[in-house]
Amino acid sequence: MTSSNPHGTALRLSGADTIAVLHRISSQALEGLAPGEARATLFCDFRGRLLHRAVVALAPDAAVWLLRDCAEAPALAAFVDRHVFREDIVIEDRSAELAPGRMLDANAVGASFDDRGPLRVSTGDGTALVRGAPRMSERERIEHGIAAHGSEIIEAFNPFEVGLGSEVHLNKGCFIGQEALQRLVTYESVRRALVHARVQGTAPAPGDVLRAGDARIGVVTSVASSEDAHAMLAVIKLDALDADAPVTLGDGRAVIVTRRFEMPRALGRP
Repeated sequence: MTSSNPHGTALRLSGADTIAVLHRISSQALEGLAPGEARATLFCDFRGRLLHRAVVALAPDAAVWLLRDCAEAPALAAFVDRHVFREDIVIEDRSAELAPGRMLDANAVGASFDDRGPLRVSTGDGTALVRGAPRMSERERIEHGIAAHGSEIIEAFNPFEVGLGSEVHLNKGCFIGQEALQRLVTYESVRRALVHARVQGTAPAPGDVLRAGDARIGVVTSVASSEDAHAMLAVIKLDALDADAPVTLGDGRAVIVTRRFEMPRALGRP
């Protein structure tokens, strides 16, 4: 493997069993992926908690690329490698030379390649990975409610709580975390949602607790600060949102919830 890029991941996977293994260990239905197609998928633990998110793109030369812009490659490469036994898969870290960047895009699902690898990859969800493009700013990401590694994509949350339910396919067979995620859907037991909020004064920090009265109802996950007003993403209990309860930080400052992001349905469900 080559040295990784600190700003993104570009793993090239080759070998006859690559798609089958990724299909088995991640949340998305990947069998039947055609050259030039791309799908976003999640890698969870057995509890259905988030570990990794990546875009899977199949190149014309049959290589499979795992791409993401907000986390380094080694942890994802190690996760995949840990689930390879006798299968035919070779993992190369090409992050340093490809340096993917993310920008807003409304194009249809697809991928384009040149002789270096992925040139542009769009997943159809309003985002795209574009090699060498300027990265989306943190404020833009927060305004659009896009989950990022280390902020919303962490073991504390499951996909449904942070707006990634549409990247879970519950009718494709078993995958790591499938049983736990299936139960959440079957028993309608998702209890938290991602919101956009604002607060004035001193900037809050990721991990700060949100309260309604004396009750702890959520946590700040991302912050984009300005001089006197700060935009943030937070994960908050649904019952507090439904009750329209006043939300505060631990120091008593009022938090204004400006938007509750849609909770996308899992794929493969009626």
